[in-house]
Amino acid sequence: MDSLRRILFVCSGNICRSPLAEAVLRHKLAQRGLEERFALDSAGTVSDHLGQQSDPRMRRTAAAHGVTVDHRARRVVVADFDAFDLIIGMDDWHISTLESMKDGRDVEVRKMREFDPEVTEDADVWTAPDVPDPWYGGMRGFEEVFEMIDRSCEVLVRQLEEQL
Repeated sequence: MDSLRRILFVCSGNICRSPLAEAVLRHKLAQRGLEERFALDSAGTVSDHLGQQSDPRMRRTAAAHGVTVDHRARRVVVADFDAFDLIIGMDDWHISTLESMKDGRDVEVRKMREFDPEVTEDADVWTAPDVPDPWYGGMRGFEEVFEMIDRSCEVLVRQLEEQL
């Protein structure tokens, strides 16, 4: 059996986008019987919501799609760059923060929408669009973010399957 693949998702407060991405990927892996081959987590770049549950609007949106979001917010720390193989940020600010924390470590940093099939094929960490923060919008914003993350995670899980 191959070694465990470790993936960390990162957003700002770790209460909307990154815990959703963690939950969606976990759901897709479980559907394929692959959940035991991966360790998933999520974290935030700021400490505003440490220890809080994910936003109830995001949990409701995910639940409407059969996905359970069960996470307490934490902040990304330097040790994460040694503990994870792949770290996925949601927007340019997260990528900049992650790159500055990486400090030469050999961990892959990607942007979530690099995996989005609705984004051009040649998008990379700096050209792929952001997953917008739904915090200040209505429920439609949470649904749109779910759709972006769901599409992106579908491509990601297929790529992960190919690597096994």
